[in-house]
Amino acid sequence: MFVTSNKVLEDIREQHSPSIAVKGCIETLEQGFLFLEKLPEKDYVAIVEPYFSSSIGQHFRHVLDIFHSLTKSRQIIDYNQRRRGHDVEQSKSAAMGEVQAIIQWLKEVNEEELLEPVTILTEVSVSQTESSAMSSTLIREITFAALHATHHYAMAKVLSKMLGNATCEEFGVAPATATFIREQ
Repeated sequence: MFVTSNKVLEDIREQHSPSIAVKGCIETLEQGFLFLEKLPEKDYVAIVEPYFSSSIGQHFRHVLDIFHSLTKSRQIIDYNQRRRGHDVEQSKSAAMGEVQAIIQWLKEVNEEELLEPVTILTEVSVSQTESSAMSSTLIREITFAALHATHHYAMAKVLSKMLGNATCEEFGVAPATATFIREQ
């Protein structure tokens, strides 16, 4: 069994400040913003059937819903709250505005808030409506939201390429994958 001393844990926490995760999250959101800037408006709402059943706009709305869950409450983060059909699915500029607002919110969150405990609510069953409540911290959920965004960015990148658009090669690449690529 591996035992870690409190001193080692403290050293790790000092070297890996929550603010580094916020910086990475902002970087991820900025990637999304730059992708949207170059994407034609018509391609934002296009559905590439039969390969996809959702548009880039729907993927971005979903990503933004996760971030909105974080900005609404400091104690309970409810991932079940979604805005399906919201204007942000149809309007690239609305999505870009929301991305900018979330970046601003992240810049204003202080390190103490990042470490506070939160409870998350999320559905956990496909066959019936069942939610689970779990303990976490705001910084862990911000990190999750950024990694989750990257997953949807990868799908948006494929959709965009299928529609004939050039995309940045780094867009939709997870941080650990980017590190692996740099080390090759």
